[in-house]
Amino acid sequence: MKYFNNPRALPRALGIAALVAALGVLSGCWEDTDKPVSEAPPPAGPTVPAFTVEAPAGSPIAGAKVEVPADAVVAADNITIGYEDALPLAVDTDVSTAGYEQLSKTLVITRTGESDFGQTVDVTMPYDKSKLPDDATPIVVYLDEDTGGYSPIAVKSIDRANGKITFLTSHASKYAVIWIKVGGIGPIDPSKLGTSVSFDPTVDSFFVHNFGSYEEPGGNSFGMAGYAAWYHRARKSVKGAPLSTLYREGNPVLEEDDQVARELILRAYQAGDQKTHIKALNNAATAGAANIAAENNVAMTIIQQLMITKQAQLMVMGKGTAGTWTDAQAVAVYAYDSVAQRFRFYDTRFPGEVVTVPWNPTTGFGVDSKNKEYDVFAFASFNSAYSSKTLNSLYVAAEAGFPTSLYPKIAITAPTELSTSPGTFEVAADDSVTVRGTVPRPASANPSAPRYAHVYLNGTRVPTAYPVDGASNAFEFTIAKLPSAAGTDVMVLVSETEKAYAGWGSGAAWAGGFHAFKQFRVRVANQFFFQNMGLETGDFTGWLSERHSWGGSSAAPEVVPSDKSEIIATPGFDPIATDLQVPLFGTKAARINNEDNNEHISTLTQTAVVPSGKNPVLRFYWSAVLEDPQHDPEDQPYIEIVVQNKTKNIDLYRKRFFANDPSYSGWLSYQGGDWKSIPWQLVELAVAEYAGDTIELKIEAADCALGGHGGYGYLDVDE
Repeated sequence: MKYFNNPRALPRALGIAALVAALGVLSGCWEDTDKPVSEAPPPAGPTVPAFTVEAPAGSPIAGAKVEVPADAVVAADNITIGYEDALPLAVDTDVSTAGYEQLSKTLVITRTGESDFGQTVDVTMPYDKSKLPDDATPIVVYLDEDTGGYSPIAVKSIDRANGKITFLTSHASKYAVIWIKVGGIGPIDPSKLGTSVSFDPTVDSFFVHNFGSYEEPGGNSFGMAGYAAWYHRARKSVKGAPLSTLYREGNPVLEEDDQVARELILRAYQAGDQKTHIKALNNAATAGAANIAAENNVAMTIIQQLMITKQAQLMVMGKGTAGTWTDAQAVAVYAYDSVAQRFRFYDTRFPGEVVTVPWNPTTGFGVDSKNKEYDVFAFASFNSAYSSKTLNSLYVAAEAGFPTSLYPKIAITAPTELSTSPGTFEVAADDSVTVRGTVPRPASANPSAPRYAHVYLNGTRVPTAYPVDGASNAFEFTIAKLPSAAGTDVMVLVSETEKAYAGWGSGAAWAGGFHAFKQFRVRVANQFFFQNMGLETGDFTGWLSERHSWGGSSAAPEVVPSDKSEIIATPGFDPIATDLQVPLFGTKAARINNEDNNEHISTLTQTAVVPSGKNPVLRFYWSAVLEDPQHDPEDQPYIEIVVQNKTKNIDLYRKRFFANDPSYSGWLSYQGGDWKSIPWQLVELAVAEYAGDTIELKIEAADCALGGHGGYGYLDVDE
């Protein structure tokens, strides 16, 4: 490899803040002797000025240059650019089968410090124009050392006359220009363009919708789409869980309470150049992208990048003109359907949905499946704004729950929180419950903007939005009657808008101004009378755990405790039902039976006497994961939950479902339909009328009766 550099570092810059840590000032030049050929000027004043590093005339890649904008770096460092003859990585079978041309040397950009820049930089490099037909679309890729594969880079402009290509990047790495001959040479044949990666928006999107906050009131589509594409390629297999299952705090079916996810989205948007997608639209519009040829270049770039990188690609769609966009969305494209002639993508406004837009080389792009029509389309790789290193640092911080949050914390000052159960507040009665709290205003938020506390009770929004006092930062609301005396889930969400959050698809979306949220429980004292219901002791204290077999007698159990049941003490997701969170509450849950076969039946049982105190309640959650061999119903794996008043010999609750039982309509399928799951089900029974009686709770989970298939259940309680 041939390098050209200038070892003299620039003085350290002062007073520049950056969201990515330890970025360095880039200085340097091209040289092939000890004598400098050219060098970047030193910074003047407290900021780092813009500068350019260029290849000298006569070098094998003459015309290559790196244009670093002002304040893209913050500390003393050198930049070095060089080249290698070969591609940084061999292409895979899909690309080699289609045919390809390596159009350039591999441009190597290095730094003596961090690899990330503080802003997007422009890089120009020469390519061999003799190898590229006039109507063909070249692409730029770089070697992602984190994934060990190629990753996409967005092209800003192509100078076909002089054989130069300019692209946008945010980090030092190895870059190459190639052309994949997909679709043939000459007129594009769309029937040959079908391609896809394994990205699936039903599971690989964020669970939350695109939203606005006090930091980014306009939304975060670029950060969301970029992070989703990166996570799917770089971390999904490592984590063992799709993105949509992560960071579901509080109520798992509500997105309003997912503050870690919201902070991750906000930081992903802010961690790089925050307007990269808008720059891509402006560049496209300035170059006259509202025409078929330009749209075909965008489409062919995406198709080639899907083939070589095997990851979802970012496309930006804009309504309006350069600098005056009335609508601009970044989406993650993961497939081109050559039969339907439509791109499939993840639109952050519609999580979990497949959205499509038509394209063919004759008519260009059309109206998307959400009936949205755009004027300009552009390719905008997330690598133009971030490196994998930056995104991984966000992933690590999100996994830790963002100990240092951009959002303020809500403090509940009344009623009183239980010291033995953080997040739970007890009151004497279930009526006229007054809740008071405070929420600081972030220093970077609008100091005069009104703020409102939106209240949700067990997931249902209270119609009234309660004002937050501008001077004291305090709020107060009264719950006329707790929906559940045994424990009402309360969520407080503070924003700068009085409107309700309803989601993009509802037509009444809560647009922005998010500040903070807090979720907690309010319950009437002296409600619970069963022991160790949440299994937080880490064992089966208070319970009878046993295992017997089909054809045997549960009155004479074979194993006590059941050797197939256990306490789940590592928070995560079920290994088969991969979106079933276990534990649901706290740090422990019980699993009854397991996935092994061989005719096992396991039970978990406890009895207790109903106290005479006010409003005693039996409250718990259960779920089931059952293999579905499609035997006769009486031979299928099953789950059974029974609450019985033993004193009066009456059932208070009884549910029994065999695998894929048609009497339950909410089955979820896994492993190609071989396994079925019932997600967490709440059981809440008011039993005050049975004071003094003995109540028994029994959960039973079973394999199939023929010995070849397994099944198990879970129990958990929010104590």
